[in-house]
Amino acid sequence: MKNNRGKVLKVLVGVIVTALIGGILFFINAFAGNPISEMIANKAIEKYVDENYPSLDLEIEKANYNFKTGAYMARAKSKTSIDTKFPIYYRKGEIRDDYESYVLGKFNTWQRLSDEYSVIAKDIIAKELGYEDNTTIVIYKKDELTNDVLELDMEFDRSLPLDSEVLIRVDLRDRTLEGIAKILTDAYKAFVDNDCNFSEYSLSSEVDSTYVSVHGVTPNDIESGELISLLEEAKNNGDVEGISVTIKEKNN
Repeated sequence: MKNNRGKVLKVLVGVIVTALIGGILFFINAFAGNPISEMIANKAIEKYVDENYPSLDLEIEKANYNFKTGAYMARAKSKTSIDTKFPIYYRKGEIRDDYESYVLGKFNTWQRLSDEYSVIAKDIIAKELGYEDNTTIVIYKKDELTNDVLELDMEFDRSLPLDSEVLIRVDLRDRTLEGIAKILTDAYKAFVDNDCNFSEYSLSSEVDSTYVSVHGVTPNDIESGELISLLEEAKNNGDVEGISVTIKEKNN
């Protein structure tokens, strides 16, 4: 009897262990793919690049599995062109890529120029206004993606005739409308002095329990001398002349 019970127990343990291992493997496959599928995806993507982009001199990163889409994705990038880079997707034997939108559609160029301008704007806010830990960014308007000014691998120039928005992201010391108007005005002067011209100014801050968000301020609004009034009207009545103002406590 004892021997039979021991055998039954061993069988049960074996079944449980097998089930656990199977569950773990299923979980891993579901979220990280499996080595065989990854190998197939990498080979298929390499062949796809050789057949479709033989002249671009591309380097291909190893494919990663995205459990949300069930696809493997590899990034291809040129060894000679800074803006020639795009993702390639493999799923169940089918392959597609984003070359047309990322490269031909100038998205990479647009993003790179925005990033380079952001570095300059961040440095100006730090040095001229004293907000060293700011995370200010510059974004060229999406409409500029169709602008003939944008060219693949072009050099950044802050005088490019492109509409851009600067989003000043700092920990505001004075979160009153007067303080907000002052930092926008001071930033505008500092940018103009440094040959940076933005068509729109925005401001974002979250300090302690206070959240501040301002969008749609133009250079004309700042130069008008009526910025505080415009901000107050926008705060009380919603968007005013394209300006929106939100000041609220986290708990409210």
